[in-house]
Amino acid sequence: MRKPRRKFTDEMKLVAVEDYVSGRKSAAQVAAAYNVSISHVYKWKVQVEEKAKGQSIEELVSTGRSPADAKLIAELNAERRAYQLMVGEQAMIIELLRKRLMSTNSQQRSELTGLIETLERAVQKRKRGNS
Repeated sequence: MRKPRRKFTDEMKLVAVEDYVSGRKSAAQVAAAYNVSISHVYKWKVQVEEKAKGQSIEELVSTGRSPADAKLIAELNAERRAYQLMVGEQAMIIELLRKRLMSTNSQQRSELTGLIETLERAVQKRKRGNS
């Protein structure tokens, strides 16, 4: 006999996606917390992004913008957010590298190296996801 399907509210999905996107938790950690597969976390991320994009366009149209203009504005805003994220990641990497260079403690250097490698993998994963 099949288990009944669990229902996750939009709010639950949003919290899960925010934990993942913010870096507070990895996709695996979020999946474990909700007892779902990692692919669910990625699907939820896409759903949340699409819903936010759709709401943005609807809000712009309701203020008198044409649908074409609203779509263009939403696309430009998404591009701006992507650039902001990239700049934030680069600033963090620069700061970590600065600390690593100044550190004389080999354990601290090792921890920072691991953190930098983790950030680099996250950037690569995001690039693959946006392609």
